[in-house]
Amino acid sequence: MTYEWTLYLCLFLALWSAVIGGVFSAFSEFIMAGLLRSEPSGGIEAMQQINKTVIKTQFVAGILLIAPASVLFALHSLTVFEGAALVALIAAPLVYVPSVFLMTIIGNVPMNIRLDRLDHTSPDARTYWTRYGRDWTRLNHVRTIGSVVTATLYVVAAVLLIASAQV
Repeated sequence: MTYEWTLYLCLFLALWSAVIGGVFSAFSEFIMAGLLRSEPSGGIEAMQQINKTVIKTQFVAGILLIAPASVLFALHSLTVFEGAALVALIAAPLVYVPSVFLMTIIGNVPMNIRLDRLDHTSPDARTYWTRYGRDWTRLNHVRTIGSVVTATLYVVAAVLLIASAQV
C-alpha cells in the first residue's frame, strides 16, 4: 500500500504551521510594538477590533484544526512508519499542542476577552494595557517558536519519509 498522501499531509501541515508562525511573528515583532507605542486608548481599541475580526478567519480555523489533525496523524503514523521519520511525526503534535493550541486557549484568548470587556478610554484599561502588551507578547513568542518548530518537524519528517523509502 502506498502512503504518498502522508507526504502531502506533512507538507500541508508544515506550510500551514509556518504561515501561523509568520503571523504570530509579525504580531510579536512589530504589530504589538506599534500598538503599544500608540496612545493607550487607540492601541486598546485597535487590538479590541483585531480580536473581534480574527475570530472569524481561516487563521483561527488553522490554529484550532492543526491540533487534532496532527494528533490523529501521529497516531496513524505509529501503525505504519518507523525510525526518525516517526519520531518527527510524533514530536510535531507534542510541540504544537502545548505551545500553540493550549497557549492560545489558556493564555492569549483569556487576556483578549478581559481586554475586550474594558472601555478603551478607562483608567483600568490603561493600567491593564501595559501588562497585557508585555504578557500577551511573551506568550505570543512561545506560539511563534512552537509554530516554526512544528513546521520544521513536518518538513524533516517528509524528507526522512522519502529518504527511508517509506512513501
